Amino acid sequence: MDVPGVVQRGARLFNRGRYLDAQVLWEDAWRTAPTEARAFLEALVQLAGGLQLRTRRGGMRGAEHLMSQALVTLEDYRPAAHGLDVDALLREFGAYVDWVRSTGRPHRFADALRIPRLRA
Repeated sequence: MDVPGVVQRGARLFNRGRYLDAQVLWEDAWRTAPTEARAFLEALVQLAGGLQLRTRRGGMRGAEHLMSQALVTLEDYRPAAHGLDVDALLREFGAYVDWVRSTGRPHRFADALRIPRLRA
């Protein structure tokens, strides 16, 4: 399995706001991925799932929990893994999750401006 290729395809979807499509792609890959890549893919699934929940369904606590869990898992993959800049992801999404906690409710337009992109 070409894990970096799957990660990059999912990142393109993710960066276009297609969180559910990215989640499904990464989840399908997770099922057949080598053991050493499974936790990384699971974290990406959680990150995409959290954003899908937040941006499409207005979820707060569940979205925050999923994104926070993803960040904890991704700590083990610093500085980069499978073609993603994990340091940047942790820094930028950590700040985003902090902002989510402080807002108390979804803000459609503010969220759209604040959601970080995944970088290679």
